[in-house]
Amino acid sequence: MVDITEKQKQRAVNDHKTFLINELYKMGVDRTPDGRKIKDVRLFTLEQVHINEKCRMGKALGDVQ
Repeated sequence: MVDITEKQKQRAVNDHKTFLINELYKMGVDRTPDGRKIKDVRLFTLEQVHINEKCRMGKALGDVQ
């Protein structure tokens, strides 16, 4: 039973990474600020890059209005 739970956790992590990578590609981001490819970084880094990009886009929209 423990093995199934671990597989479910890993699947959830991989699914979330795929989602974030796709979202970042849609935003035109393919590298982290330090130059690494987004597909090669850990989930934590992807989340940080995604948050920062969303904030940047929000600020840019705020400047336009």
